[in-house]
Amino acid sequence: MTTPMPKLDNKAFWQYSVSRYATADIAPLALLLQDNHGMNVNVLLLVCWCLENNVIINLPQLQAIINATLESEEKLEVHRAVRKAARPEDGIHSAHYETLKAQELALEREQQNDIVSAFNEQDVTRLPVTGQAGNIFNASIAALINAYSLRDNSEARRLMGLVVNQLP
Repeated sequence: MTTPMPKLDNKAFWQYSVSRYATADIAPLALLLQDNHGMNVNVLLLVCWCLENNVIINLPQLQAIINATLESEEKLEVHRAVRKAARPEDGIHSAHYETLKAQELALEREQQNDIVSAFNEQDVTRLPVTGQAGNIFNASIAALINAYSLRDNSEARRLMGLVVNQLP
């Protein structure tokens, strides 16, 4: 039996993302998935949220969300390259570099707003909380693997497994 899915809130999802990103090794693992395997970190965080909240998002639904991020992802990739090129060699961050980091964070938040809007348009499934969540396979992770064509990429799947294992 499934239960109705309440709407996801921009602010709550941002707070969730900041909290999870700062948890254990999630940030470096997410960046490896982004840089080496083309995964959108915000989409990864959405799937993490789904896993933690017993929400199942299928592949077509996840594809719709990814499609909603295409324009913002292009802007982020360009901005990220500019920020990385401005990284000081001596490790001391300049005011310019810090400004670029703040701008990138603002772009990430805008992208998350697009993700939340697209998510709220989907008819996702929420499983009831039964106390046996560990025994239920959440297909959201399979949707993520397939959305980024990572089924045959053992390294990416290993990294994703490490992320998932760090979720509460």
